Amino acid sequence: MAELTNVTEERVKNEVESLNQNNNMEEVRMTSAEVKMQAVEEARQNLMKAKSVLEANKDAEANIKKSAQVNVGKAETAYLEALKKVELPTSKVELWNESKNTNKQVVFTKEEKEIIIATSVYSMAVSKVNIECGKDLITNEKFDKVPLYITEATLFYNADIELKDLNGNIVPKGTPNVYVPVDTANGYWQWASYHEHNLNAIVKDDTKLIIENVRIKEFTSLQEFGKYRGVNNVLSRGFNGLEKAGNAALATQQEFFNKVFQKALELKANISVITKYYNLGKTLSLKVWNSAMLGVCETQLEEYDLTVGDTIIKTLTDMKISKDTIRHRYMIDAITQLANYAPNGGNKKIGLDETLSTIKTLNEDSIKIINKVKSDHVNAIYSEMLTQYLKNHGVIKEEQAA
Repeated sequence: MAELTNVTEERVKNEVESLNQNNNMEEVRMTSAEVKMQAVEEARQNLMKAKSVLEANKDAEANIKKSAQVNVGKAETAYLEALKKVELPTSKVELWNESKNTNKQVVFTKEEKEIIIATSVYSMAVSKVNIECGKDLITNEKFDKVPLYITEATLFYNADIELKDLNGNIVPKGTPNVYVPVDTANGYWQWASYHEHNLNAIVKDDTKLIIENVRIKEFTSLQEFGKYRGVNNVLSRGFNGLEKAGNAALATQQEFFNKVFQKALELKANISVITKYYNLGKTLSLKVWNSAMLGVCETQLEEYDLTVGDTIIKTLTDMKISKDTIRHRYMIDAITQLANYAPNGGNKKIGLDETLSTIKTLNEDSIKIINKVKSDHVNAIYSEMLTQYLKNHGVIKEEQAA
């Protein structure tokens, strides 16, 4: 009988655990999008309650009314933040479709459509300052609504390039009705500003703006897309270094530019610094970059051994040189200087291989100094490495170095 009781208790325990697991699975089944939409609705309800309290106290004492107003402001901020996390937000646009094009006449038809605007690592960045300023500009009567070009996201899906919506969420591959801006410095901030303006309109219960004069542009390949952007932006100061490198990678489909772009992205480093790692300590001229933006690659770039740059960065990483040190020019400049060092005033330089061998023998104290150097960075790093080189070759002894 005792055994039967134990079995029954065990069964009940198992059923309770199974029920709890099922409940947990139900929670897990709520997608990220559903959770975010639930947060939006809760934020909206809280804002409505805060507004009701303010309305009920509109004739109350000043301090009570002010407290209610502060609570409305907080609720609006929370509502806006919840909206900024929503997945796949749509933008209402006025598409201009070309219906007739002759030597004397071009005719467009207009249609309103809800689309998802997406960006990639190749898209132009826009600062918060420009977004805030842009919100005022897009409602200014003098604002010229020039064409805003977009292209279908399929071009990027086919290349397995990750896309994100305007709230920063990943757009699943194959999501329909997704378009990517054909970036220009003047156009990209507009998408961000319209998006921000319309989120605020939802919070304030105002009318959302329709983005006018939007036109779809078709490209046969990402390379064509890159060349188009390059031709139309090569002389624009809207492209920063990283964006220019990304476009050069697209427009040339050349490994050198792609390697520099990807590594700069990974290390959050200046393009010129990463170029030095893969270009034997030298930068590229503006002419070379401008040509690459147009899809024209300098022939000598194809001769470079890109594994050299990877080897340098891996060696530094393995030796615990900090990422922050690697991504600044001081490290590669010091490495280049040591590689060009000629012992005894001779003409033969020690070269990169010997320099890397020297780096691999640095002790913990030298690594700490290199990572924490505060001034005269290049010379300080170079001095540590040169001293190590001289010790390795018996030119100076440990006690002399100390």
